Amino acid sequence: MRIKAIICGIVLRPGESERWSTTKNDYVFIKSDGHAALGFNRTTAELPENTSGLFQCRYGSFTIRNNSKQPLHLQGIRFSCSMVMHKDFFTTDFEDAPFLFILDEKNVTEVQDSDIISILERTKQPEQPQDSSKGKIDPRLLHVHRFIRNNYISDLSLHDLANLIDVTPTYLSNTFTKVFNDSPIYYLNQLRMKKAIELLISKPDLTVINIATMVGYHSSSQFCSLFKRFHSKSPSQYREEMRKMNE
Repeated sequence: MRIKAIICGIVLRPGESERWSTTKNDYVFIKSDGHAALGFNRTTAELPENTSGLFQCRYGSFTIRNNSKQPLHLQGIRFSCSMVMHKDFFTTDFEDAPFLFILDEKNVTEVQDSDIISILERTKQPEQPQDSSKGKIDPRLLHVHRFIRNNYISDLSLHDLANLIDVTPTYLSNTFTKVFNDSPIYYLNQLRMKKAIELLISKPDLTVINIATMVGYHSSSQFCSLFKRFHSKSPSQYREEMRKMNE
């Protein structure tokens, strides 16, 4: 996936509309605090108040109209991905946390990239009928799961893990998520965050930068952003709260 634009600060008055330009097959994530009507691919869709929408604009531009009685504030992300969805694809039934993270940070990390690919894969593929293979797990996925547990402090990417079992990153992310209910990168970060908490509590002399490096992050800012996403507070705040609780 590649981010093409992060859109913030758009305000539409009641009844006002705006046209956004896209390249064919661009994906658009859009969040509105009011009732909006979207027009794309010769199709219209309703975006209720305080709801996020995700769609693929297969034929170029699209329009947004404010159907609220109050000014409407819009945020959006336009991105590209090799995956082509079914015709007139539009959904509000998806996990929008990875997109909201990008809007907040104005950046996409490998975690969000992996999570968004998983969202698209799950949305695209219908439920498969049950068959005699139900309950069987591809042993390659168990190998990846074990490898992450044993090497989570190493420098690992989704591509590294996919190469480990000779599959594409998209295939690994999709199948791993179906089996373990978390993407490979999300699971990797869970293990790193658990270790980070151990170090924050047991090693008070270690700096946050030291801990970030010890659990596998090259960037302390990335570590702090992810830690806050998992625990709703910074590493320093978490350490201070635990220190006060133990006094």
